Amino acid sequence: MIRKIVFPLGIVLILSSAYFLTLAPSLSWANGGADGGDFITAVYVNGVPHPTGYPLYLVIAKLFQWLPIGSFAYRTNIMSSVCTILASLLIYKTLVQLLPGQKYGKVASTIATLTFGLAPLVWSQAVITEVYGLQSLLIIIILYQSIFFGNSKREICLRGLLFGLALGNHLTTILLLPILFWEKKTSSFTPKARISVRLFGLLLGSMIYIILPLYARSNPVINWGNPVTLNSFIQLASGKIYQSYFSLSFVVEHVRAWIRILFEQFGIPGIAIGLFSIMDSKKGNGFTFPIAWIFISYGVFALFYASYDSYVYLIPTILAFSLWLGLGFNTLINLFMQHWHKAIWIIAPIAIGLFVWHTISVATAVDASKDNRAELFGKSVFDSVSNNAIIFTKDDPSTFALWYFQFVEGKRADTSVIAEGLLEYDWYRQSLKTTYPDLDIPELLNLSSYHLILRNSNRPYCFVSYLGETKIDCFLF
Repeated sequence: MIRKIVFPLGIVLILSSAYFLTLAPSLSWANGGADGGDFITAVYVNGVPHPTGYPLYLVIAKLFQWLPIGSFAYRTNIMSSVCTILASLLIYKTLVQLLPGQKYGKVASTIATLTFGLAPLVWSQAVITEVYGLQSLLIIIILYQSIFFGNSKREICLRGLLFGLALGNHLTTILLLPILFWEKKTSSFTPKARISVRLFGLLLGSMIYIILPLYARSNPVINWGNPVTLNSFIQLASGKIYQSYFSLSFVVEHVRAWIRILFEQFGIPGIAIGLFSIMDSKKGNGFTFPIAWIFISYGVFALFYASYDSYVYLIPTILAFSLWLGLGFNTLINLFMQHWHKAIWIIAPIAIGLFVWHTISVATAVDASKDNRAELFGKSVFDSVSNNAIIFTKDDPSTFALWYFQFVEGKRADTSVIAEGLLEYDWYRQSLKTTYPDLDIPELLNLSSYHLILRNSNRPYCFVSYLGETKIDCFLF
């Protein structure tokens, strides 16, 4: 029994230690985590965060916010770490089952799993509030089901159910539809029946999205899109406002970045071992398609999606490549132990030393434990502005940070925080009326900060932003 858990326990201890030491203690802008304030606040107020709404994330994050430790932001940060550790454990389990009876299969699986968990990009998202730790867990569950589940009605329905729930965390799960309908094993009932059962499970899981209109009906302070009608719900859940980000203009640039990021995660030796595994003709075909599809589909998506943080969509490709890495490690370890096993006492200490050096280097780069920029920004703004000030924000980090400090931490309830970039949307103007009933909001189609200042001339107003440093400009009418 002890031998069975020694490797998984080692994985948990190493990853939990690494993540705990680098975990953001509160709201953080580290590692591209500008959306954290929006997510944490939406979870806290039972609201609707930015598209696509992320209903599954809202439900699970709510459970973590009930933890009796640290700030609400810290509790939600913990969720990312826990999900990434669970994803890593399932990567280990997947590899062990792909290498049955292999003498060094658990060793190879552990090395590959730690390579994933300590990869800079994966680690960076495991220590802040973001959806990608949970998404990694959901993707490896979907992959595990596709490889090892049978084709009984219960198993097929469960696969569809999990897929539908995963759509409720991130819409890019739709890229995995071919895996949902891929079949490794034969079944005793018809293809039509199997498709119907999958679709039923998918529909059942997707019903998690009902949470969004239910939350929106209570007019929470964070209510993106106000998805109470079918049209507004579709626009939110489909991420319509982000569809313009798809572009061919940056493909060449993204290809370079894509290759650079993969080398940063695995290094030249890791890339070589992974490619060796892919080309190894001795590997069976049963698991090739799902792993390859994850790698290719998310890689291509990242090439064409032109958002500033499109690199995070490469995390599933890192997951897939880590599985190939584990298979390659197993082959090489067996080969090494057959011919040069006496050299293990020389190579092992060198390998451990390199591992420790790599871990420390990555920790330094992704460490969010000392990032207090958002905290200092919020304190600076709320300490500087006058009573009853209208605060206009110009960027997402500023907006989401002030939402968090006002609505979660209860700071400066006398002020009104206005996101200038959202004033064009009717749902946001309606939300402002509910959130700040004392604010006089004119009924104008092209509402701007200028109109709000004119209609509320008795109140001081400030423009704040954060572009490397806090900028606050306050005026009296």
